[in-house]
Amino acid sequence: MPAEPTVRLLAPADVTPAVEAAWRALADRAAEPNPCNEPDMLLPAMRLLPDGDRVRLLTVTDGDRLDALLPVVPVRRWRGRVPLPALVSWAHDFQVLGTPLVDAEHATRALTAVLRAPWRGRRGAAVLEIEDLGDDGPVAAALDGAAASLGLTARRWDGFERPVLARDGDGAPVGDDRRERRRRARRTLERALGPTTSVDRSADPGAVDLLLRMEAAGWKGREGTAMACDPAATAFFREVCDRFRAAGRLELRSLDVPAGPVSMEAVLHAGDGAFHLKTAYDEEYREYSPGMLAMVGYADRFAAEPTGFRDVCTGGPAEAEGRLWPGRRRISTVVLPFADPVSRVAVGALAALRSSRAR
Repeated sequence: MPAEPTVRLLAPADVTPAVEAAWRALADRAAEPNPCNEPDMLLPAMRLLPDGDRVRLLTVTDGDRLDALLPVVPVRRWRGRVPLPALVSWAHDFQVLGTPLVDAEHATRALTAVLRAPWRGRRGAAVLEIEDLGDDGPVAAALDGAAASLGLTARRWDGFERPVLARDGDGAPVGDDRRERRRRARRTLERALGPTTSVDRSADPGAVDLLLRMEAAGWKGREGTAMACDPAATAFFREVCDRFRAAGRLELRSLDVPAGPVSMEAVLHAGDGAFHLKTAYDEEYREYSPGMLAMVGYADRFAAEPTGFRDVCTGGPAEAEGRLWPGRRRISTVVLPFADPVSRVAVGALAALRSSRAR
C-alpha cells in the first residue's frame, strides 16, 4: 500500500536548493498557475515584506515529489478576534491571487492530505483559511472533493467576480463584440493628445524605475502609499521584476502619446495566464483615463496573442474594468475545518454565527 503524503510547515530557513528546485517543478505542472506563490515572488516577499518572517510554507510531499504548497501564517486568534488557532494564507500587499500551487495529477490526494494533517503538524490549528482563491478552476474543485471525501464542508465567504480576458471553448476571445466601444474610448484621447502607441519595455530594466516614479508622482505618492515611499516594497518590486524578466515572463508596457508615457503596467506570466500586478498613470492626463485605455489595448491585442487568459487582479468587482474586459473570474475566501471533531465543531459554529449576524 502506498505511503501517505507528508504534510509539513517549512520556515523560510528550511527552503534549501533542493526544496526550491522541487517548488519550481511543482509550479511547472500546477493545476492552475499562480505567480504569487512561485519562488520568484514568494521568496523575495518572505525576505523583504512585513510579516515575512512569520510565514510558513504549508507543503505536501509524496516521496521526493512536492505536490502542494501554500504560504500561511499560523495565528492564535482567527481574524484577530476569535480565540481559535488557525492557518491563514498570507495576503501581503502584492498578493493578487491566493490559489495554492497543486500538482495537476495529484490535486485531490494532496489537498486531502492537508485536511488530514496531524494536530502537531499543523501546530494545533483548527481552521484553514485561504484568501482570494480562484473559485472556478480545478484547484477549487479538488479542494471541494477533498473536503467531501472526509465528510467536511468548505465554506465560501466574501466572494466577488473580477474582470478577465478569456477564450471560449473554440479559442475565440469572449466578448469580442465590445471592440467598437473600446475604439471609441481611444479616439477621445487621440483627438486631444495625438496617436497612442503601446510600447513594450519588458527588456528595459530602467522601465521599472519609470513606473515607480509615475506612481509616486500621483495621489499614492501624496498619501504615502506608493511603492517608492517604502524602501522594502521598492526592493521587492524591483527584485520580482528582475527575476521574471530573467525568465522571460515579465511584461512591462507603457501607453505613449507624442509627449511621452501616460500609463504603465507590470504583468507577470505563469502557465497560460497573464496576471496584472501593478499599474500607474500620469495624473496630468487623468481626465482621459489612460489606465483604462491601456486595458483597451490589451483587449484589442488579445485575439492575436498566445496567452490563454488575462486576469486584471483587482481586489473587488472593478466595474470600470468590467466594461472593457467582458470575462469574469470568481474569487472567494474559503474556510475549512481539518478532519477532527474539534475543527468540525469550531468551523460549524463560526458559520452559524456568521449566518445569524447576516440575518
